[in-house]
Amino acid sequence: MSLIPATARGPHPGPATPGEPVWLVRAPRPAGEGTPMSALWWLHPAMAVLVVLLLYATFPTFDYARVVPQTYLPGWHYAWGACLLLALASAAWAVAGQDRGDAPLQPLAHTVPAWATALLLVLTLFAYGFWFAPLAANPQMLGDAIASGQGNVRNSISTTPGVTTMTQFGVAYVIGYAIRVGSQAQRVRLWEHLGLAAVLAAAVIRSFAWGERLAVIELVVCGSVAAFAFRRLRGARARRLATLLPLFVPPLALVAFAGTEYFRSWSHYSREYDSLWQFSFDRLLSYYATASNNGIGLLVENHNWPQYSGRYIAQWLYLMPVVGEAAQRAFGDVGSQYQAFLMQHARPELNNQSGLFQVVFDIGYIGSMLYFLALGLVFGRLWLGWRRRELGGLLFYPPCVLCIVELLRINYLATTRFFPAALGLLLIYVAARSVPAAWPRGVPVPPPPEGAR
Repeated sequence: MSLIPATARGPHPGPATPGEPVWLVRAPRPAGEGTPMSALWWLHPAMAVLVVLLLYATFPTFDYARVVPQTYLPGWHYAWGACLLLALASAAWAVAGQDRGDAPLQPLAHTVPAWATALLLVLTLFAYGFWFAPLAANPQMLGDAIASGQGNVRNSISTTPGVTTMTQFGVAYVIGYAIRVGSQAQRVRLWEHLGLAAVLAAAVIRSFAWGERLAVIELVVCGSVAAFAFRRLRGARARRLATLLPLFVPPLALVAFAGTEYFRSWSHYSREYDSLWQFSFDRLLSYYATASNNGIGLLVENHNWPQYSGRYIAQWLYLMPVVGEAAQRAFGDVGSQYQAFLMQHARPELNNQSGLFQVVFDIGYIGSMLYFLALGLVFGRLWLGWRRRELGGLLFYPPCVLCIVELLRINYLATTRFFPAALGLLLIYVAARSVPAAWPRGVPVPPPPEGAR
């Protein structure tokens, strides 16, 4: 397969970055050359939610008495959580379930201006440098925190709202990078590859120093899903391995979790377990199982809901300068109610609330059902766009996959950490352009859809 100048196929919108007078776009492979990774069953939102539902179904077998003072499931609220997951999967399937992957890909390549990704990269690395400058000046600080059993430097280094928040632009950078590499419509320079390595390295340091593993997970998941839209599997063996990939993820996740937990809390619990692996496995299950127990427990112990405050379906709203302050005055510190529950009925160390029951607490039974139905419709539509390599789907479906993966623990799309990432993705969406892709000779070029980006 060769590179064919796009100009040979007729006029195009023109270069998106200075110094690139001609687009050289790799021709898409004919349909028979390999299976697109976007056709993998576990990347379909409905199927991914059903996998999450299977894990959720095991929670009643967990021995909660070992880790929390009170068990709240199974019961009515637990069953309602299953209904919400089914609603999410059903709505996603209603939109995306009929797509069998036989529709031709869009004859478009997306060009992301280098200045946009460079801006996101500079802001991300600046925020990391500002945040962890005290640690760079005194690396022994982390060693002392581990030796003392604290495990991280949260009590020694503080965040600066508006500055350290910009570290989340890294999520948008890795997605933009994946699109630039996958579209093959632009030359990807050395600084972009080094920038990816720097953002990943900074997130790894953050996971150890700040005890925030999600910083690495969101980069790996979002970047990988964005890249998968452009990849094809050649050979039966590759297809089988890719189909069964979800079976390999839990062991790999356990290894990564054990590596961080060794420095974080193993010294405190080493006398209670026979091995680090036993402790890590039990701890990992505890994070997810107790999240649902905590979320249900808040509904049982606190009768002052729904409050319709938006505190849990739009957490980012409470960080905005004017709107957030007004919401605080109108509804009070809603989060303090959950903290009180943790102190009285649960375990503050295991403080996740699940992404399901937060929504129920915020907007009630009917509201939560409508919320997850709407979310499923959005997931399904974005999956179709991602499968067809539409710009909106390529940018915004990867965070949706992360939301599904973490839904039993948190509602990622509602968190304050997703809001700056979404702003970065919007920047790319506005700045990027779609240009005609070169097509193999003799293969009919399907017309681009109206208004496609």
